[in-house]
Amino acid sequence: MSLNVMKILLQIRSFVESKRAISMANAFSGGVFLSLAFGHMMPHATLGFEESGLPANVPYFLTLSGYMLIFFVEKVAFDAHNIMHEGDGHGQQQHGGGKAVADGSSVAAVAAGGGEGGVAAGGNSGRSAIILLLALGVHALMETMALGLSSNRVSAGLLAMSIGLHQPAESLALLVSFLKSGLSERQVIKYLSIFSCLGPAGLGLGIAISEFAGKLADAVMVAMAAGTFIYVGATEVIAEEFESPHDKWKKFSALTAGIVIIAYVTHWAESLEHMA
Repeated sequence: MSLNVMKILLQIRSFVESKRAISMANAFSGGVFLSLAFGHMMPHATLGFEESGLPANVPYFLTLSGYMLIFFVEKVAFDAHNIMHEGDGHGQQQHGGGKAVADGSSVAAVAAGGGEGGVAAGGNSGRSAIILLLALGVHALMETMALGLSSNRVSAGLLAMSIGLHQPAESLALLVSFLKSGLSERQVIKYLSIFSCLGPAGLGLGIAISEFAGKLADAVMVAMAAGTFIYVGATEVIAEEFESPHDKWKKFSALTAGIVIIAYVTHWAESLEHMA
């Protein structure tokens, strides 16, 4: 009995520590997303529209359209935030890991029942989990499409880093939602496989647009992708991470570091590009 209790406590401790690390990485990625959107993607889109002889304010409205698209998908059509936090139990919400929220008892329940594909701890329905999959899927598609639209290796590397830092929080939220939904193990694997395929699909779509659709189409998609990045950085990451009273100074430092480092690297990369 005592060994089982120790095992559960170690699982909870490991979960909390991993959530803290994910939280810091998520805050840093928020700064990366914002810095890339305002310092690289929007100027790139504006230049593309100016070269095409179109008004310079059009890309800003397209950026706003990209923001509104993701806002509609996540907050209106599917309400992904509430689905993520359904059934957290006892009302003790803990946002340190970005989105996957659980107290000690629900963590233990997920760990105990996840392998059998059924956890009734939160009472989430399979429908809610699938809705969350759709919302995060659109999200992932837009993010990786921006990666495919990258104009050089440095910007592609920065985008890949920002997505890589942000993705674990979304994947963890989706996994916990599936484990709580009562879906079978086979169904969970199937839906997670679908989710994992959306990233490469978005990347391929972005590359195709960049290669074959011309500069104006490229500028349009970059402007809309910038709106997605602003949503992720400002509305999603900052709102989620700073709801919790824990580690606010550390999170703010990580957020600021993401902005400053990416701004410097972007400026350095553009200087090299102009010199070449």
